[in-house]
Amino acid sequence: MVIGRLRSDDIYNQVSAYPLPEHRSTALANQAAMLYVILYFEPSILHTHQAKMREIVDKYFPDNWVISIYMGITVNLVDAWEPYKAAKTALNNTLDLSNVREQASRYATVSERVHAQVQQFLKEGYLREEMVLDNIPKLLNCLRDCNVAIRWLMLHTADSACDPNNKRFRQIKDQILTDSRYNPRILFQLLLDTAQFEFILKEMFKQMLSEKQTKWEHYKKEGSERMTELADVFSGVKPLTRVEKNENLQAWFREISKQILSLNYDDSTAAGRKTVQLIQALEEVQEFHQLESNLQVCQFLADTRKFLHQMIRTINIKEEVLITMQIVGDLSFPGSAQRVAVLFWRVGILCEKSFADHPRKHVYISSKDHKASDSRHY
Repeated sequence: MVIGRLRSDDIYNQVSAYPLPEHRSTALANQAAMLYVILYFEPSILHTHQAKMREIVDKYFPDNWVISIYMGITVNLVDAWEPYKAAKTALNNTLDLSNVREQASRYATVSERVHAQVQQFLKEGYLREEMVLDNIPKLLNCLRDCNVAIRWLMLHTADSACDPNNKRFRQIKDQILTDSRYNPRILFQLLLDTAQFEFILKEMFKQMLSEKQTKWEHYKKEGSERMTELADVFSGVKPLTRVEKNENLQAWFREISKQILSLNYDDSTAAGRKTVQLIQALEEVQEFHQLESNLQVCQFLADTRKFLHQMIRTINIKEEVLITMQIVGDLSFPGSAQRVAVLFWRVGILCEKSFADHPRKHVYISSKDHKASDSRHY
């Protein structure tokens, strides 16, 4: 039953943090490591169950054969499954030189592309709050690509992943080094830049989360006040150049002001939908009532739309983004003593944060029925 669950289910709920198909094996890496260990308690599967082993390899090891089973302890499946006929046969497609070449070339291209992106993001003043809120999917995709590429290259180029006395191992390793254009200095720099990018992004999100409700209420108040002032303008009480009294517009703007005030922070889904409708209504009233001719009225409307847009951005700041970064940023896989130095810089930045982040990650992977009680506990 345990092997069946590991084969078929996403027991750690990691796939949601890695939605792209090319990241699937990374999303299931922890589960794959667990399955690798458990299979030794049922060796008949490794020896004779070719269909099951083919299913396992196709799902968990289509593009990787060096895995981390626990805190830097790595295993090369080429060596580990050598004595087991069904497992060895199932792994042949993954170890085909054309597939090795394809994976190495792909990660070379990905690492070059994302490194350029990260360096752009790290330029002074680039990661502003508004830019981050408008580009959350793009930033998370870049972070995923960085960490997936670093993981694959570090695992499959490690000296511990290759027995120098084994001709096939050497051939695969040489193929990877050539096609991935492997340069340890460049990989090291990518790791450092990714760590800095991840750290800045996490700190920004923590700050925005802490200020989320305060800012949302501020934008709501400002937007409502703008509509009330505009209603006063069309009532004739508050004079504004070339604006005639219009009781219909006065009543309409007062109603919009009330609707903005009625938005409920605790019901973010309904508030988001209602805010979008209010923005559309303000665009339509400007067009249908020919208000473009008065620049001051247009400015009131533009300011209100801006505050409503800010409310939408703010309500979309979710703790799930931080949890995803925590999952994606896992760096427990390097497997040789020579690479420990690579971790020190990142550990210095992130280790003190990991203890605070661990409860959040635990709540994420726990079942929905227990999330509320787990949250209160932590």
